[in-house]
Amino acid sequence: MIRYILVDDDPEILKWAKADLDTIAKDYELKHVASYSSSKKAYENIQKDDFDLLIVDFEMPVYNGIELAKKIAAHKKIVFLTSTTNNEKKVINNLDISGFLSKPFDVQEFESILKNKVINKINTVSKNQTNLINLLIGSNRDIQFNPTLAYYISSSKFNNEAAPVKNCVHIYGKNDKILYKNVRLTINELYKKLESYNFNKVSQSTIINMAHLKERDNIHINLFNTEQTFEVTAKEKMGLVAKLRSKFKGF
Repeated sequence: MIRYILVDDDPEILKWAKADLDTIAKDYELKHVASYSSSKKAYENIQKDDFDLLIVDFEMPVYNGIELAKKIAAHKKIVFLTSTTNNEKKVINNLDISGFLSKPFDVQEFESILKNKVINKINTVSKNQTNLINLLIGSNRDIQFNPTLAYYISSSKFNNEAAPVKNCVHIYGKNDKILYKNVRLTINELYKKLESYNFNKVSQSTIINMAHLKERDNIHINLFNTEQTFEVTAKEKMGLVAKLRSKFKGF
């Protein structure tokens, strides 16, 4: 769970920011602790053990964003909100910043910050120690699932197996073995859960575990210990480039 506090001297900003974050709160286990329209009240009331993430306006009376963050969030994750775009150098050299968003911020941009700069960095327990995540199988069954064992996940039909039922996926492991059938989650839902575990989309119906990446060409990807070849769609190709280049030179 990520406990967050909002601080902005504009009450309307606080309202829409909270409303936007509510739309993704379930997906990322976000918990709103408090909102403050006064940096002075925030300083006086916030306790260091109350929160994990501070989302704070860059320019405010009494204490600006940097000043407030230094006072209450020296060892926390911080995302600054700003109406201007020329403050980045001042910010970057002062604190361990997780993100820098223009107002009104884009929820997808905030999600990217959560995935890359916040999730699993606010916890003291390493992901390697707690790999298991909970998944709903069917209507009455939950499992503890280890993402490292999955090679690919798809809502498409593979290997002469029956296709998953609507709004479900099959999870495949080593040697194309189905680990779990008809997991009642969409590819988009699973991608949000698993992107931080090194999974990436190759199409709207399939995500792959990049840890098992064996080879690629311009549009195809192969994994170790599987027979299945994956075609990367044009829509997903750009998102794969950076991750592929970390393993292979060029694309």
